[in-house]
Amino acid sequence: MELFPSSVDSSWWMFALPAMLQTGNLSNPLILLFVLTSFSVITFLTWAFSAGGLAWKNGRNHKGSVSIPGPRGLPCFGSLFSLSHGLAHRTLACMASSRAATQLMAFSLGSTPAIVTSDPQIAREILTSPHFADRPIKLSAKSLMFSRAIGFAPNGAYWRLMRRIASTHLFAPRRIAAHEPWRQLGCANMLSGIYDDQSLHGVVYLRKHLQNASLNNIMGTVFGKRYDLMQFNEEAKELQELVIEGFELLGAFNWSDYLPWLNYFYDPFRIKERCCHLVPRVKKLVKQIIEEHRIKKPKNLFDNSDFVDVLLSLEGEEKLEEDDMVAVLWVSACTSCLIINVVSLSLFISVLFL
Repeated sequence: MELFPSSVDSSWWMFALPAMLQTGNLSNPLILLFVLTSFSVITFLTWAFSAGGLAWKNGRNHKGSVSIPGPRGLPCFGSLFSLSHGLAHRTLACMASSRAATQLMAFSLGSTPAIVTSDPQIAREILTSPHFADRPIKLSAKSLMFSRAIGFAPNGAYWRLMRRIASTHLFAPRRIAAHEPWRQLGCANMLSGIYDDQSLHGVVYLRKHLQNASLNNIMGTVFGKRYDLMQFNEEAKELQELVIEGFELLGAFNWSDYLPWLNYFYDPFRIKERCCHLVPRVKKLVKQIIEEHRIKKPKNLFDNSDFVDVLLSLEGEEKLEEDDMVAVLWVSACTSCLIINVVSLSLFISVLFL
């Protein structure tokens, strides 16, 4: 009943504008120029009077007793270009210092509103706020099924279910403690490999050893499989390739995350294409592992059981569909992996021995 009047109200200018300008339709170049000019002027005025940039329009950063200061950046682009070169944390520090933003600063990344803080108490409030769960998700994360896992799922019933499963079953203190011997064994094997490598070659490339130890920890904790990664294993190699590719896609800068209209014609890093090729490989491998666990499902569940057995044992309202299980296991594998921190760990160990 309300759809038709709403449509008429929202498009009244399409009929009124030609009449006011004494023309029959909107195809007249002058009319198009007038519309584009009006739109540009409105956009410019909105940007000019919005502290923090266009993404913070309509006074979104003035809802508290004190408004949030921040740079306007450029129309449409915000502060994207300011952060595209140099060290981002230093650029943000300079921006905050120039505007006396001592606790909180608002800025725009294209159409995405962003905030940054260096105050621990404010950071705690942000991270514990229910609105934090509704933050924008990267297109690559959404394509790689991260929106079905606890870290990226939108606030709601499904997110609360995932949080309960994670806190009660997957990351319970007793389960983490039960896997401690395996982590110690993996660390011992890594140190042994580093020693052997140094004895043979005199020079050790730590990244390989750290990646192998991290991957083996994933295989054991999440999938219940451990391998000698110094020997060739097809399944372990496939998982390693998937995790590395997933991290590269998640960490790659994608203009479409901040300027959605670019997604239709500009993708220099082929992120959409690479995600489309990666997801079928992930589903095939993880579903194969789930099926193996179904066949030899244990009668009893122990604290040192892997994530696959834990998810398969869930009953009632906690039971997940297979596609959701695939997403949870895949994201758990990625977030459990320390490949993204391998460079930092390598530098730390190098400094330690200097």
